[in-house]
This record gives sequence, C-alpha cells and structure tokens, in this order.
Amino acid sequence: MEGAPTMSPKIALITGANSGIGFTIAQRLLNHSTDGFRVVLCCRNRKKASDARDTLLKEFPSGLIDIIIVDVGSVDSVFRSCKEIKKKYDRIDLLFCNAGIFPCAYLDWWTVARQAITDPKGLLIESTPLIQPVGATTSEGLGETFACNVFGHYIMIRQLEDVLASSDQSRIIWTSSRTAKRDDYNPSDYQCFRGPSPYESSKYVTDVIAIALNSRLNKRNIHSFTTHPGVVATNIVYDHLGWAMDKTMKAVLYTGRSLGIKEATITGWNGSYANYVVATEPIENLNKFCKYGSYAKPWGSIYCLEEAIICYDEKEANDLLRKLDDLLNEFRKKNKYGV
Repeated sequence: MEGAPTMSPKIALITGANSGIGFTIAQRLLNHSTDGFRVVLCCRNRKKASDARDTLLKEFPSGLIDIIIVDVGSVDSVFRSCKEIKKKYDRIDLLFCNAGIFPCAYLDWWTVARQAITDPKGLLIESTPLIQPVGATTSEGLGETFACNVFGHYIMIRQLEDVLASSDQSRIIWTSSRTAKRDDYNPSDYQCFRGPSPYESSKYVTDVIAIALNSRLNKRNIHSFTTHPGVVATNIVYDHLGWAMDKTMKAVLYTGRSLGIKEATITGWNGSYANYVVATEPIENLNKFCKYGSYAKPWGSIYCLEEAIICYDEKEANDLLRKLDDLLNEFRKKNKYGV
C-alpha cells in the first residue's frame, strides 16, 4: 500500500537573515513543528550568510537552508537576485522584508541627560538621542535609508509577484518599528533623506505600503502585513560607544523590563516573535490593517499585540505606491531590467 503523500516544505525568503531579527526568524521557522520550512537566507555578505547557515545546521541538522546573495540597498543587486530566485523556486510562501539600516552619526548626550530626568521610559524605548545623518544617497541616486528599508523590498515584491501568487496563500511580512510615526514622514520627501529622522520615516512608509499592497495583491492570494520587534538591543551602542556602554544599556533594559516596560524585548529571539505569529497564524485570524508588535512581560515571557496604524490615509498610500511604481519603471527602462 502506498504511503500518504508528503507535503513539500513551505519556502520562506528572509532578507537580512545572517543576524538579529532575520536570523531568529529563521530559527523559529526551523523549530516550528507543524509545517516544514525551507529557509532561504537572503544576505549581502556570502561569508556571513555561510556562517549563519552553518550555525543553524548545528542546531537543526536536518534543516533545509539555502542562500541567496542580495544587497537590498542596490537596485542592480535586487534585480539580479530576483532573477536567480525565479530560476530556483517555483513558488514562495513567505517573504520577510526584514533587512534594513539605522544610520547613526552620533549620540546626543544632552538629550540623554534631559530625558533621563524628564522621560526615563522614553529614553529606553525611543531613538531620540541617536542623531541620524541626513541627505545620504546610494551610488544609484536613491535616499540611502529608503533604498535599504523600503525600495529594495518593493522591487522584490513586484519582481517576484508571480512566484508569490503560485503559493496557496503567500504572505509578505515587513519588519517595521514601533517608533514609526506619521509626524516623521513628509510626502514630498518620500525617499526619506531630507528630514531629521530617515529611519522612522522609512519605517512609516513600510507600514503604509504593507497595508496598501493588499488592495492590489489580495486578489492573487498574496497578503501583506507589518510587524515590529519592540526594543531590541542592537549593535548601534556597541559600534559607537564601546563594550561598556553596550553592557550598561542592556542592563538598564532588563531592569526596565522587570519594572513593567513591556516594549523591552531586548533579544532578537524575542523581537522576532511577532513575525513568527504572522507567519504561522491562520490567515483568517490576522488583521491586514494593523501592525503586530512583540512585547515582553516583566519576567521575560513574550507576547504579540495587534495595533492600529495611526493616521493611515488611503489616498496618500495610493499616491505613494504610484511614486514607487514610477521609480521602478525608471530603473527598468534605464537598465533594461525585465519584468
């Protein structure tokens, strides 16, 4: 008697997967017991991607793990990687738009001192003291933060749309930020490089795009969501202020969490929980008009909350999609990229 047919594993592409949130998304999917996943690590650096794959295979010896080299901040790299992806996979079930940058010029110690007195919680969970460089552009003439956090992923979605549509119910899951606010976004600066907060502005744009894409893609059974990881202890402090300040920051975050600051998820594993929930929860239980956030209880237990996107405007969202489409078509014509 023939055995029951085996289900092919779901294919999950994760950008920025060699470290941080992206790496722990891969861990969570490989650890998931119900569905099998083939995890595709989409990374800029081949050595770091290979090291991440080796680390994952030590933890999950039978794990299905592939590597695609892509720099989401480079239009040329994104187009080339999409061509490779379409050759290797006949469908994509999950696309995690996770890679991104948070450029930091310096830490404003005056703001740190003032917030420590007037708003200590805000000092822990907001990025106000981290001064971002303004006006940075890529070699292709795009706003640097916009290219890495927004446009590279938008190109991937458009180029891979047919492959996403080949899945029964594919999901696009953006890693946004809890600090993304409409106040930081200027529609006349949609590439997010003239204002004082390119990172927050770019993440608000990802929230808007994540929602707006549903009106276009749901008819093809492609569903788009946005998430945030809470406050994760990244390498920014270590890179700018050294080992001692990095350890101090983490100690303060753990103390804050024990006192009830739910935003302090601290680790990448904790921060990736909302992405995991959106990836594995039945689609009918999810709200595409909200953002899903990772939060922590004082003793460290992690949970997910559904949150409204403040000030979302459908007309503004559709205008933004048109601008992105026009920009995409410019690159297609200029460099003769195929659809």
